[in-house]
Amino acid sequence: MQSRQKKEKKISKPENIFLVIATVLGLAFALLQPLFIEPDSSYHFDHAMYISNTVVDRAKIGFPAEDYQSAPVPFDTVSTMMKEGTYFKNFFETKLPLISQKEANPRVSAGYGKKWNLTWYNDVMHIVPALGVKLGYMIYPSVGSMEITARIFSLIFFIVSMFFIIKKLKAYKMFFVAISVTPTIIQTATSLSYDCYNYVASAFMIMAVINLAVDIQDGKEIKFKSFILRILAPSVTLYFTKVNSKLLYLIIPALLIYLIGKKLKISLSKIQLILGTLGALFLAFIFFCIKYSSHLDLIGKKLFYSFIEPYYTVLTTEVISGTNTNGIPAWLFPIQCAVLILLLLSYEKKRVPDWFAWGAFGVAVLNLFAVLISFAINPDFVDYANRIITGAQGRYFTPFLLLLPPIFSILATKITVKSGTWLKRTVILVSVLVLVFNLGITSIKFYHLQLPADEYRSGISHYIFK
Repeated sequence: MQSRQKKEKKISKPENIFLVIATVLGLAFALLQPLFIEPDSSYHFDHAMYISNTVVDRAKIGFPAEDYQSAPVPFDTVSTMMKEGTYFKNFFETKLPLISQKEANPRVSAGYGKKWNLTWYNDVMHIVPALGVKLGYMIYPSVGSMEITARIFSLIFFIVSMFFIIKKLKAYKMFFVAISVTPTIIQTATSLSYDCYNYVASAFMIMAVINLAVDIQDGKEIKFKSFILRILAPSVTLYFTKVNSKLLYLIIPALLIYLIGKKLKISLSKIQLILGTLGALFLAFIFFCIKYSSHLDLIGKKLFYSFIEPYYTVLTTEVISGTNTNGIPAWLFPIQCAVLILLLLSYEKKRVPDWFAWGAFGVAVLNLFAVLISFAINPDFVDYANRIITGAQGRYFTPFLLLLPPIFSILATKITVKSGTWLKRTVILVSVLVLVFNLGITSIKFYHLQLPADEYRSGISHYIFK
């Protein structure tokens, strides 16, 4: 009896729950999801080819350019192959010889310029899929073999990394599990995208700062040397991520200032902290108004219309339900959100200081507006009427959801959801259900109906305020 209970307890650990879901359904996504349906998928495939020096000529199988950025009609190249019955032959049967990078350069998508412009931080984020592409070509010299092997490599990297991140986390483990097995994250983990590395690196940093905050709340002494050692690896890892993810660095000086203040026995009252925060926000607002003075009307207009646009899935389903706008049925999305909110409200025990909770929440909000505003003023991303913010994608906000539990633990003191086996089982059930629906819809749409995964037509063209 004791042995069975011990085994059940071990299986029910959050990191083990993550391991099972991510492995089983992750492999299903890696193997069954159609090739090149993810946003920017061909770009990431090309990038992995280039840095692994395993370049093939995609033009020879009727796939010459970046499908996501193609004009005038994107997304239909692969689905057309499926309709014509050439999909498996082109991608999995046709052997392609290696060519030099110089020969391939002219075929780079117009969306990314005629010159192959690699940046070193992108190279780092593409190392894992690049290794997969290399091995895949060695197994069988086809695009399909290269793509599937690279997907599996990315998935292994994701599962191993997140397993230990969740295992080492001192609080909010189940929420990390819930976000890490959303369709949006599983899709990126089973792709060649740098978003897989970006999510893992962001989770690593968030885990490190939450653990430090937990120790502060518990009254444990944190020496300066220990602080540096605990933050060093996450900081280096985060350095190679996307620009917006680097906003997580802002949490480090806040922790450091607190530790220095404690060492010097300097303490601030709540009123002083509030006034100081309001002062800092006011100065930041003034700086923003001065820097973007010529764009204020445009920014205000685009933010207004984007936030009231009913079909603006960038801020809804794309964040957690899949990288495409039609990832899951409309009725399932509110259920997915409700379960995540219930989980957040179950964290009634205060595990981190209030100032950390508000600071983490502030960073998440800052990321939201920083991303939206940067695309609002970018002339390369303009909708028909120049009202809606285009270019931003939901997955840019997903890693920052991991910062939300501390602020909800404050709210949970007023609105509490009792945690227990029922809640854990509900989170698991809904997480699996959402993943199954996402992969099922994608598979039916592509393999049966032979329709493109058309994010463009299911998104921008349906906007009311376009």
